[in-house]
Amino acid sequence: MKRTIAQQSILDILKTENKAMSAYELLEKAKPYGFHAPIQIYRILKKLSEQCLIVKLNTLNMYVLSQAEITASYQLFTVCTECQQVQSIVIPQLKNCVESSIKAKKFNPKYQYLEVLGQCFSCTSKHETQQI
Repeated sequence: MKRTIAQQSILDILKTENKAMSAYELLEKAKPYGFHAPIQIYRILKKLSEQCLIVKLNTLNMYVLSQAEITASYQLFTVCTECQQVQSIVIPQLKNCVESSIKAKKFNPKYQYLEVLGQCFSCTSKHETQQI
């Protein structure tokens, strides 16, 4: 699928930053590319989400590059609430486990990924070092 220059710019920023970012953080980083209004960023984020190139982490209202094929199985995202680093973990068995559990409750999921918030090893280690 062909992307616009604006879409590619946002993807490049997310790739370079290598962490989850809010729309306003993206806007700040995109100003050198000629972006000035939040609506510009939100339109691009919507298109990139529809193309499954990025994922919106709803718990933090931030965006990250899609790191795996979402349709293959449920993705598990670990999100550091301190540094916003995101890791994607694909667990093939997770899809069957989640689907059978939610089907029993007659629940229709909107997204096929789970977000786990916490602290990454680097941030946890930094705090442990400061306490010593």
